[in-house]
Amino acid sequence: MSSIDSVNWTELAEVYRLGPLGPYDPEQLKRAYEKSNVCCFAYRGTQLVAAGRALSDGEDFAFVCDIVVSPEFQRQGVGTCIMNTVLERLNADKVFLTCVIGQEGLYKKLGFLKHKSVMALYPNA
Repeated sequence: MSSIDSVNWTELAEVYRLGPLGPYDPEQLKRAYEKSNVCCFAYRGTQLVAAGRALSDGEDFAFVCDIVVSPEFQRQGVGTCIMNTVLERLNADKVFLTCVIGQEGLYKKLGFLKHKSVMALYPNA
């Protein structure tokens, strides 16, 4: 599902916390997803269990911002499904992402290559 209209942002914040992608304010997540070019959500019944989003210039570059899966649904193909859906919807030749340490294998299976010269700027680093 790609519509953000029915997303329970508090529920998504809990998926992020457990994922573990860290604590997020539900309103901050809502604003981030509203500004994203591609969004994807996975549900089991009415329970939100996974999400992903990406930014793109629509031509050349895209950045996968988040792929998050509730722990009880990890290692069951849900993250791969979310990632494949996000990649299909992106219009970009070059796609970048950062990932949680230990999850590199998932992205390698999807064709991502390890990059040797990535730089990042973080608040309060």
